[in-house]
Order: sequence, then structure tokens, then C-alpha cells
Amino acid sequence: MLAIAAALLSATAPSCASVPGADRLWQPETWWVIVGEMHGTNESPDAFANLVCLASATGRPVTVAVEHTSDDQAAINAFLASDGSPSAQAALLKLSLFKSEFHDGRGSVAFMRLFDRLRVLKQAGRIDGVIASDVGRATPEGQDRNAAMAQTWTKIAAPDDAIILAYVGNLHAMRKPIAFGHRIIVPAGAMMPVKRTMTINVDGNGGKAWNCQDDGCRPHDNGYTRQVAPGIKYSVAADRQWDAIYELGAPTTAALPANGASATTALSN
Repeated sequence: MLAIAAALLSATAPSCASVPGADRLWQPETWWVIVGEMHGTNESPDAFANLVCLASATGRPVTVAVEHTSDDQAAINAFLASDGSPSAQAALLKLSLFKSEFHDGRGSVAFMRLFDRLRVLKQAGRIDGVIASDVGRATPEGQDRNAAMAQTWTKIAAPDDAIILAYVGNLHAMRKPIAFGHRIIVPAGAMMPVKRTMTINVDGNGGKAWNCQDDGCRPHDNGYTRQVAPGIKYSVAADRQWDAIYELGAPTTAALPANGASATTALSN
């Protein structure tokens, strides 16, 4: 009986792919790992899911935060507790970002895969939960969006040895203020406790991303064609925008909106 139970556990518990440099993320003093992406690729959410898997393999308690509105928390919890069936997937597709006509990548087929992998990790006991950390109806009126996200991350109830991985657009993950014309934006990453936070930007060797620009919502060029080996590369430069770059080592591909697609197709591609 014990052998059968062990076999079933090994069959359901996900395996992680090694990433050069990832071990440095799990230092005892690091509590928050803020991972930024260019929305709209297949590769970035897959890479983040693997980072969550690697974090869970350390034996430390792990909580994930995603850039979805806090209004969707109950629906996310329901999917994490589900069997991942087509009906459960269809319910997930009703989340606001999946239904939105403005497809910025957070409602993509790649995010559908991410949620399903988080579901498997949760049910395998590898993560404690997934927090929808973007603003919602309960956010105090007038509160800055970045400040609201940082506040949510710092208030997550977790043990002292926990790892909290937040997945957001790469601007939100920046570790210092940035100027946009006459505006100064203070990213959520810049508001986090410096000595306990690691900020990362995910980058590919060029390729495509699905996002909305002046010419509409469709695949657009995503960075420059280059040849960089995969792995996490760290910086100590005083003017660095992130503490590390997660180099995917390959061109990215555009992740299609999941809205209108079958959930089965979204999870199998």
C-alpha cells in the first residue's frame, strides 16, 4: 500500500528543469523574489512556473502572487482546488483578464498553462497558495497601483522561512523609480525591503510577444535578435534596473489570447 501511495505521489508531483544561477535566489535572507516579464509570450510564464517548482524543491514554504485583480481571488482558489477538468478550465476563462478585449498577455494560453501548473503544485503540497495581487474593488480609492501590489506582497501571511514569488510586468519589478516623460513611477519592486528582495527580468533572444500597440493587438517584435546562453545572470551595478536577468536563451513566441479558445487546447499547447 505504501509503495502504491509513493508511486502515485511521484506521478503527480511535477519535476523541475535546472536553471543555471537559480540556486542563488533561495538564499536564507531572501523572502520575496519579484519576477518581471514582457507580457504576451509562451516562454516567460513557462519559465516562471519552473522557478516556482525549483523554489518548492528547497523545502521552504512557497506562496505565489500573480498580476491578476484581487476580485478574482475566489475563482483562482476554486481552480486550484479543482480537478482541472474542462468545466474547471471554462470557469477559469471567466476571469476578468481572460474576458478582456484588451489582450496584454495575462489572459493568454500561456497563463492558462501557468495556472494549471500552479494547481498541480498546490495539490502536490509544493506551494501554499496563489495570491491575486493586483488592485481590485477592495483597494482604497486613490491608492497607487504599484504601492497596492507591494503592500499586498508584504502582508502575505507566511512563515519566517517562506519564499514568496511574485509574477508581474517587468516595470512593476524594477528596483528603482523610473521616469516616463514628466512622470516619475515608483515600481512595486522599489518599495520592497531591499535586503530581503530579489528582482528579476525575464528576457529572450528576440522573437515575438502578443500585446496591444498603436497598430492593434497582435504578435509584435519582442526585443532584439541575439545569442545569449540560458540562465540567471546577476548584477551589482548601482544603476541596475533589476538585480538579475533570467535569460531564456531562445527567441520568444507570441502567446495567443485564451479568450475564445478551448481550455483543452490552451493547456496542451
